[in-house]
Amino acid sequence: MAGFRRTVLLEVATELFSRQGYHAVGIDDIGAAAGVTGPAVYRHFQNKDAILRELCNTAMTELLAGARRAAQAGDAEHILSALISVHAGFGSRHRRLVAVYVREHRALSPIALRALRRRQHDYEAIWSGALRQMRSDLNAAEAAGVVTAVLSLINAAAHMPAELDDTAVERLLSTGAAAVLLARPADIDSAAG
Repeated sequence: MAGFRRTVLLEVATELFSRQGYHAVGIDDIGAAAGVTGPAVYRHFQNKDAILRELCNTAMTELLAGARRAAQAGDAEHILSALISVHAGFGSRHRRLVAVYVREHRALSPIALRALRRRQHDYEAIWSGALRQMRSDLNAAEAAGVVTAVLSLINAAAHMPAELDDTAVERLLSTGAAAVLLARPADIDSAAG
């Protein structure tokens, strides 16, 4: 029962943080929305920061595990395709969690934020490494820039219209990400001219 209650509290916190913002939501709000008193939340989480930390870590754990699996997909093109699939699939299924992660992770305590940033760096390095294998026209900084742009694009899942189902969102994100990753300067110049 404790595991179930903890899961409910995390789901409720995700919903509230995504709609109202981390700073606008209190422990009492989370408890009330979960059907418990605010103090009962403290049986499961030390404080509100611990809830946010768990939400961010859950997202990064799933993405990093998927990226590590994707890195075994063979050549760079297959790795990038698998990475896109992992992140776009996650984003489409967990739009509210992506919204919380993207907007609110900076509210973490300094220690938690440093730990999360190390994991983000590891995640992005998998993308950049595969991209540089495939795109010899990019130096390290350019590859990192492209990866940043692609991840921002995929994280736009948080802002997709509610009328779009998960499959449509995943397709849109995947198509956009592939177009950005694979675009070469000659492709961009010919499209612009």
